Amino acid sequence: MSIAAVARAALSRESTREDAVEFGLAKLEDSWRRSVEQYRLDPGRPVVTRVLTADECRHLREREESFLRIAQPGVNRLHEQVRDSGYCVLLTDARGAAIDFRGQGRLEHEFRGRGFRLGACWSEEEEGTCGVGTAIVERSPILVHKQEHFLALNDRITCSAAPVFGPDDELLGVLNASALSAPDDRRSQSLVCNLVTQNAALIENAVFSEACRSDWLVRLCPAGDDWGVDEGLYLALDGEGRIIRTGRRLRRRLSRLPQSPDGISDLLDADAESLLRHAHEHPGVPMQVRCHATGGFFQLHLRAPSPVPVRRVAGRAAVREEGGFGLLSSTDPRIAAHIDRIKRLADSRVPILLHGETGAGKEAFARAIHGYSKRRDKPFVALNCAAIPESLIESELFGYREGAFTGARSKGSPGKVQMASGGTLFLDEIGDMPLGLQTRLLRVLAEGEVMALGASAPERVDLHVVCATHRDLESMVAQGLFREDLLYRLNAATFRLPPLRERSDILALMMNILDDESRSRGRRMFLSREVEQRLLAYHWPGNVRELRNVLRFAVAVCEGSVLQPGDLPENLQSCREAPPLPPVESPPQRERGGKADILDALERTDWHISKAARQLGMSRSTLYRRMWRYGIETGTRSGD
Repeated sequence: MSIAAVARAALSRESTREDAVEFGLAKLEDSWRRSVEQYRLDPGRPVVTRVLTADECRHLREREESFLRIAQPGVNRLHEQVRDSGYCVLLTDARGAAIDFRGQGRLEHEFRGRGFRLGACWSEEEEGTCGVGTAIVERSPILVHKQEHFLALNDRITCSAAPVFGPDDELLGVLNASALSAPDDRRSQSLVCNLVTQNAALIENAVFSEACRSDWLVRLCPAGDDWGVDEGLYLALDGEGRIIRTGRRLRRRLSRLPQSPDGISDLLDADAESLLRHAHEHPGVPMQVRCHATGGFFQLHLRAPSPVPVRRVAGRAAVREEGGFGLLSSTDPRIAAHIDRIKRLADSRVPILLHGETGAGKEAFARAIHGYSKRRDKPFVALNCAAIPESLIESELFGYREGAFTGARSKGSPGKVQMASGGTLFLDEIGDMPLGLQTRLLRVLAEGEVMALGASAPERVDLHVVCATHRDLESMVAQGLFREDLLYRLNAATFRLPPLRERSDILALMMNILDDESRSRGRRMFLSREVEQRLLAYHWPGNVRELRNVLRFAVAVCEGSVLQPGDLPENLQSCREAPPLPPVESPPQRERGGKADILDALERTDWHISKAARQLGMSRSTLYRRMWRYGIETGTRSGD
């Protein structure tokens, strides 16, 4: 019997032609053929699904942290919809490894026994025809029902899976819902399959929205539609109204969409100026537009860019920059200079030493270095040398073998150095490392070898070491508290991060953090002038970490959309006057944008937005954002 005949025999003969189209029976036949001819799998294999080790799973989840964070609402929503019917939910990475799992209480043990758990690997190469693996290969939603699975040990489960793509059509992962028992008629899975597809679309929309936070985001909905959950008609514009990205679902919906439309007016009967004006004058109110490609009408919503560049969940070509220093972009000349120079060292083997006050962003810089480097797909392992008792830090750092000391695990344990091999080891508060361990660390750096406690031979490691401290290490060397030879090995590339009170970009940083915190609570919030002044007047002993905590507190307790002084913690209630900002050395030509400057430019140009923006040295989109911030209305203008 041919492979095609074997596949057909395994598929339900009761399914209609519509079922075949909707649920991909032809794709299942192709998958069965691959399972036999390409992967050489045995359908009677008794081996259960491969599961990653705890360390491998942790590293995978750290690597996928951004995708996990954005996808979580969609995973939660799907789980709430299907859990009472006996389904579990998996979210996997692009290779089919589970990075999130939501079970069902009374069936938890059974689900784990059938391979539904964190770290489970559901690739088609290993499992043959299955929901996750076949969705990855086919790049489309799929239902694999009972005996349609290639492996006999999976022939009782039913899986509905849908891939999730990034804004550049790169596969990010798969959303899957599975049950251990279900009716034999595969059409009974129609609702679950649709729910999985809808929630995968919601996650994809959220990914696109996050990736385009630095741009004007347009969302289109067919007129008369109540924003169905499966709609994801997105595109992104730059400040001049040029289309820089279109969402996958919009490209599929508009079959006659030009390959590279130059501006929004090439697609819709509206130009960028009219969109910006409508968004400013009628915030939150959709604008009705007609699409040239279809002749139909759409409701258009426009979202303004974030105040400063932020991290994107972008295409693989952009992940080096955005996964690294995109979030740390700054107009402060010292921070900008540090970033420019550190980028040149990210792929070197030169140890980097970050010096700065507590909370100044040292770990954020270390993670950015790792995210920018070629090691970004390998582990980033952090150890705070001041947070671990001296009696434990040696085993934490270098690991130990079985029986190395009383209470040691029966199989031993790897240390941070071994876990970071191939990636980046971040040693925070290196000045608090005991002298004895400094000698061993020096050997690791010099020889690339580590000796675990109780081991008979060293093992090779490949590391990029980044250290951080708030202490004066040179003074500690003079006092005999820090090894001089270790200092000279670590300080070849030293970067001093300025405290928050000395940074010239503090206001932009406040706005960006406020945007992050309010967005995480599903709100859009602003600073009142009084709050802005109090935040600028404060001396910030806890630096950026303290600023984020203050704004997180204020957003949580604020009942409106504008933060007022009463929303701040008590220690900020008395701060009223802002100190002058520190001088900026050799600044580039900067745009003028204070409230007085904007009003003056608007008056001189008779409230013509484009002309005023040119006089101020900024784009129209930036001018609109500044007008929103300062509460400048356009109703009194005499012309635009």
